[in-house]
Amino acid sequence: MSKLVSWIAVILLLCVVPFGSWLYLSKGLNYRKAALSELQVKDSLSISEDSLRILNNKTTVLVLNKEVKILDILGKINDQFKNSPSFQIMFKDSVGTYSYLPKGYLDERFLSYQGKDFILIDNKLQIRNSYNSDVPAIKKMVEHIAIILPRVKEADIIIKK
Repeated sequence: MSKLVSWIAVILLLCVVPFGSWLYLSKGLNYRKAALSELQVKDSLSISEDSLRILNNKTTVLVLNKEVKILDILGKINDQFKNSPSFQIMFKDSVGTYSYLPKGYLDERFLSYQGKDFILIDNKLQIRNSYNSDVPAIKKMVEHIAIILPRVKEADIIIKK
């Protein structure tokens, strides 16, 4: 009887566990691929226009609306990503007041995003997606931020000799 239990344990370790791991990892990979397909570049801002580098090299959530419920949502998003040095939340009004941008540059650029509350801009000034302020859209935006936010490179393991 103990030989049967041993063989079952070996079969589990050699077949079932690797298959379960492969299944789990493939679901994660498919999820990431689907999310990246949603995050294809929709538009881009000119890097030469951002001479002060306020938006460049930062993943930015650009807020188009300043309603009270949106400000509450932004507080929660900021709490979640506050430890990331390459993440920022900016309001369209505050970005538009910078004198280095041509007059009306943002208004012309964001005309196609009327009715949306947020625009997600990656660290290369590419507009990835726009979102409303309803709960499913906010959840999707948080997922998308986590996907396109640049990861901090971990230090290499050095073997002492």
